[in-house]
Amino acid sequence: MNDWPKEAMQYIQSLEKKIESLAKKLQKVESDFAEYKKRHPPNTGMKHGKPYCFKSSNTSKIKKKPGAKKGHKPHNRPMPKEINETRHVPIAVCPDCGHEVSGKLSETRERVYEDIPVCTPIAVKVLIERRYCHHCKKLVESPVPWVLPGARIGLRTMLVVVWFKIYLRMTEEAIPQVLFQLFGFNLSEGEVICILNQVANVFGPYYKQLIHDIRQVSARNIDETSWRINGLNSYLWVFVSKGISLYKIAYSRSHEVPLDVLGKCHKGVDIHDRFSAYKTLASKTKNIQQDGWMHIIKNAEELAHFYGKEGKHILTVLRETYHNAKAFDHQGTNKDIEKLFKKMKKQLDQTYKSHKCNRFVINLLKEKDNLFEFVRNPDVDGTNNAAERAVRPGVIARKIMGGNRSEKGAENYGLLMSVVQTLKKNGKNIVDHGPDILLTSHG
Repeated sequence: MNDWPKEAMQYIQSLEKKIESLAKKLQKVESDFAEYKKRHPPNTGMKHGKPYCFKSSNTSKIKKKPGAKKGHKPHNRPMPKEINETRHVPIAVCPDCGHEVSGKLSETRERVYEDIPVCTPIAVKVLIERRYCHHCKKLVESPVPWVLPGARIGLRTMLVVVWFKIYLRMTEEAIPQVLFQLFGFNLSEGEVICILNQVANVFGPYYKQLIHDIRQVSARNIDETSWRINGLNSYLWVFVSKGISLYKIAYSRSHEVPLDVLGKCHKGVDIHDRFSAYKTLASKTKNIQQDGWMHIIKNAEELAHFYGKEGKHILTVLRETYHNAKAFDHQGTNKDIEKLFKKMKKQLDQTYKSHKCNRFVINLLKEKDNLFEFVRNPDVDGTNNAAERAVRPGVIARKIMGGNRSEKGAENYGLLMSVVQTLKKNGKNIVDHGPDILLTSHG
């Protein structure tokens, strides 16, 4: 080779450099492809530009005994406390062979069943007395609590429509059919929309009271999910405390939405899933934050899946830390929190080959003040499960109806969802307890 011309040697060296560069590129492509295969297993595909999965059968070979587990409350229908009607069923002909049966009665077998009677709507004429008030200088009349002003449908029926639409997630097409088939009540699809609008308007003061109350609670869980308003991307936000579920639909996913709902001076602890909007919210309000540990552990599980030993080490440390933190049962002290964090930091604070593992640990250790508030505060949960459960009805509704067709419809939906889910949270329902709220709100 030493006898080769200088130009040939230079050409060979340039080729070696290209080979070395291509080998590095190939190594990176192979590494990226290996990660891609992990994220896209063979049971996935694409349809209309969207990914989907082929789910394998998960039927267990061991058949479980039907019914509730030992120690669980059984699900059965109790016998009615009162019998409203007794019907006698005589027998004169054998149902099997057709021969007459006669002679002494052998026995009488009892059987009890429950049924819904055939219902028909009632039309009520209200005679409202009006008298002249010398103090107000005008004719006055007593309010009618059974029907909203200007409405031709009773309040109970309107609340049933709201219950069908918001709680049972029925469509505007299905609600009139159910009312007609069960009760003989004629209602158009347009009237369903009108009823939702009327009821939302009268529940306005109650919704404002919920906003005021959610600002004063000692702790609240916050979450959001995607939504659509007339085809445009938007978000359904939920704010949850022990007795309140507050919903709001907005076009934005930024910190401005929770800042608008909660205000700059709201009280209590904000519990969330570590989304960046909540970090910005904290910088604006200076409120105490609690990161949801299930999201932290889920992120660590992803690191363990894609980055091997380093990710598994992070996952093990975080699981152990959360287990130790939960053991205090909200009775811990500041010293206990300091010990938990120092031990976690000592185990995690090392150099990682993976850039993502390294960045994850660095960012996590920066959030010391947001990790362990639940250790000492009995009102704060270490997870954001409450908000995730509260947002689930909205997710199901979005899959059924796709969102709202107008901004007014979105505003009404958020308001009515707040009323219905708050009542449910307190063991009530809008049909039976909605009138009480309206009487309280409007005096």
